Amino acid sequence: MSFLAQRFYIICFIFMLLLGVNLSVYQSVIIDINSSFNLDGASAGLFVALYFLGSLIVPAPAGELSDRVGKKLVLMIACVVFITGIVVVSQATGIIACGTGILLIGSGSCTIEGLFSAKITDENPNSSEKLMNFSQLFFCVGAVLGPILALSIKSLGADWQSIMLIIAALFLPAAVSLVLIPGDKKSTDVIGRKSKSYSLMLLKDIKFLILFFSMLLYVGAEIGVAFSITGYYSSTGQASYTGEIALSLFWAGMIIGRLIAGVLHKQSDKIMIICLLTGTVFSLLLQFQHQTFISTALFFLLGLSFSAIWPLLMAFCTQIFKSFSGTAGGLMVVGGSIGGMTFPALMGAVTGTAGVRAAMVISTCAMAITMTMYMIGRKIKKKEQAK
Repeated sequence: MSFLAQRFYIICFIFMLLLGVNLSVYQSVIIDINSSFNLDGASAGLFVALYFLGSLIVPAPAGELSDRVGKKLVLMIACVVFITGIVVVSQATGIIACGTGILLIGSGSCTIEGLFSAKITDENPNSSEKLMNFSQLFFCVGAVLGPILALSIKSLGADWQSIMLIIAALFLPAAVSLVLIPGDKKSTDVIGRKSKSYSLMLLKDIKFLILFFSMLLYVGAEIGVAFSITGYYSSTGQASYTGEIALSLFWAGMIIGRLIAGVLHKQSDKIMIICLLTGTVFSLLLQFQHQTFISTALFFLLGLSFSAIWPLLMAFCTQIFKSFSGTAGGLMVVGGSIGGMTFPALMGAVTGTAGVRAAMVISTCAMAITMTMYMIGRKIKKKEQAK
């Protein structure tokens, strides 16, 4: 690997780490933000919705734009949008300004993640599964470190505005470092198709749709489970810290699993099948388990099972559609955002009527459907290769 390529991956991994920190810090301070604007329970979800709205409406057009003008340029723009959003939120005195800033944060962060994922395949298509897993490993590490960072800063007497500004300050040198990454390689497939919508082309392709809906279902299952873990234990009257331990172990399993999947990247197809199968089984077993030790172990194993699915789906997609990797990566981020928005709400509604264990059926079904779709996509790929 050349020095230029090594420099790119170092910058990429740093960005993923910081994006994980940003997301978990935002989750940590959202209560303080709501309190600052005196929002009631019904209105408090507004700022969460705006974050996800940005992740829905921007990554796809930004991804297509990156395939036309270059990912490096669009990455720089996304960084400016993201940092501007953080500063706007930290200085906002009204709900409209704060909401606008949060929309910019969601738009910028998810666009950055999608474009870096696409550029990983552009730079090293033969090892994209390995590098995608490692990049998401750094994201998970950042997500674990974020709350610790927020608590440490709060312990020094800082308010949530100061915490947000510190996050912006961390991103500034990373944003400047983008000038050091390599430019885009021109694709001959794209030449002559500039008048066509790349997004529409992909959305008419059955292989892409299988990957898109697999991402939607997987992210929905992952986020739905993550949001249900503490409720899983509190519903039976167990100590709240038991759920916190299980949640930490769930994310620890994600980190370990992505490390393993990165090392064994030459077996990515087998790893994907194992992850989907065990994820379905462990999710099913959690619905019937009442012993604390075993259920906590199952949450760790579920995190281990979930770990490689997102990076492998993204790697497979950007490999298959390498001429439109930015567009493909952006649309996959959108699919994940749709799942991340809808599944927690759906599982929450089921929890309110039938309990959290019944709600886990939704994640089990999502994983089973994803497994089925992946196997269908696999058959389509083999038929095409046999021609």
